[in-house]
Amino acid sequence: MIQTTPYNIFKTVFIYSALIIFAPITTFFTMKFFILEGLIGTGNLASNVWAAIIAVVVLHVALGLFVYKAYFEGGTAKLDEKVD
Repeated sequence: MIQTTPYNIFKTVFIYSALIIFAPITTFFTMKFFILEGLIGTGNLASNVWAAIIAVVVLHVALGLFVYKAYFEGGTAKLDEKVD
């Protein structure tokens, strides 16, 4: 079982935060310029709309992964007992 040290918690939150921030941005521009306008040849407005929709879906997937990790794989925190 993996210990929940402050470093492991920080690393997990940092990775998922970077995923939540950069994945939709990267997806939007990749879909818009390379796939929708480049390969498929859609217009400017249509490529903006479809790229935004796909970026929102990617954002929700990333948020879902973070919630899943936090809820199911977060482990149980052991509270320190008060000693009198």
